[in-house]
Formats: sequence, C-alpha cells, structure tokens
Amino acid sequence: MKRFMLIFAAIALAAFTTFGGETNAAGIWKWSLTEQTGETILKLKQEGEKLTGSYTNQFGKAEITDGSLKDGDITFKVKREFNGQDFVIKYSGKLSGDKITGKAEFDINGETRALDWNAKRDTAKAAAASGNWNTALILGDGNRIEGTLKLKQDGDKLTGATVRNENETQIQDGKISGDEITFTVIRERDGRKVTAKYKGKISGDTIKGKVESDWSGELANPRLGRHTREIIFL
Repeated sequence: MKRFMLIFAAIALAAFTTFGGETNAAGIWKWSLTEQTGETILKLKQEGEKLTGSYTNQFGKAEITDGSLKDGDITFKVKREFNGQDFVIKYSGKLSGDKITGKAEFDINGETRALDWNAKRDTAKAAAASGNWNTALILGDGNRIEGTLKLKQDGDKLTGATVRNENETQIQDGKISGDEITFTVIRERDGRKVTAKYKGKISGDTIKGKVESDWSGELANPRLGRHTREIIFL
C-alpha cells in the first residue's frame, strides 16, 4: 500500500509539472488594438522561460524587452515614441494554445491606459518557393521577354536572382509569409535605375499576383507555374 501511494504521488507531481501551463510561445503573433491603425506583428523566440523578438506596427519596428513565459503567463515590454515622447507598453496575458488573452498597459501624457490584448498565432505554413523558374514577361505591345528566376528560401526569407541575357541581378527584400511571396528587383536601364516590385500568391503549382515597375508606370499581372518553372507576367 505504501509503495502504491509513493508511485501515485510521483505520477501526480509529474502531471502537475507537465501541465502547469502552456510552455511554447515561439512563433509569429498578430493582433489589433483599439484606436490602432493596421495590425501588430510580434515574432517571438523562446529559450526556456526567456522570450526575445521583434514587434512591428504602424509606428515601426522595435525589439521587446523583459520577455518571459512562466506557467502560461506571458509578459514583455516594448519601448515606443509618440509626438516626441517615449513611453513603454507593458503586455501581460495568458497563453492558451495559439491564443493569448490579456492587457496592454502604458502611461502617456500623465495618463495610464489599459487595453484588451487578444493575439493569435499565425499557423500558416510557408509554401515551397525554392528553385529555378523560367520566366516570360508579356508586355503591353505583345513582346515577350524571357529569363530565369532563381529562388532560395530560408524560413520567411527569400534570396536569389533574376537572369536575363546572361545578366544576373540579385533580388532584394525577398519574403514569404504563408503562401504569399514578395521581392524587389532593381536594374540599370537606359542610364537610370528601374525598380520592379513583385507580389504573388502560391496556389498549388502556380503563383498569381502583380509586378509594379516604374519603367512604364503600368501594373502587370503575373502567373507563375510550378513543374515547368514558368512565370508569365501579363
């Protein structure tokens, strides 16, 4: 009987230790606060109970401080500036699966404010964009410019280059979020720099979207095909 009780106590202690609270806060979190324009994106990294990461919204990007997760309770601070005045937002909430519910508190102009904080983890998995793609740019006059797009994916970052007539140009600001990709290409043309901004959405083996260039000032609609690695901009 005594041995049974010791085993039961050990099992109970293990259960309490394991299920005392949520233990994983790493990932990308999104939310909007009252009176906020647009969305806030928080990218969290976790090491034990310590949380680090970046926080981006309409006021720009900042690193969080004093981030922690203990027994499902998550806290961190963000320093911001408004009308030349620095202030600190203190976030505190309860982690439950892919949701956080809590408060965002800050002092500004001598007034303390507290707003409801409801964040959701972005669970979308990035689609595979790596590889070489044959490209065909269809211009408004029907002319066709062919080339190659080389993409390499590392998490949410895209690197690579476009190749036309054996001239290779590195892409810039390449990103992938879920099934959406964006990148910029800057080339020299007729003695000036031409910027083209690409944005597309992966669906199965194709990508559809737009490319905006200051060469002609017109928008083009691209279709990107997998397997043949063909990209057609209409």
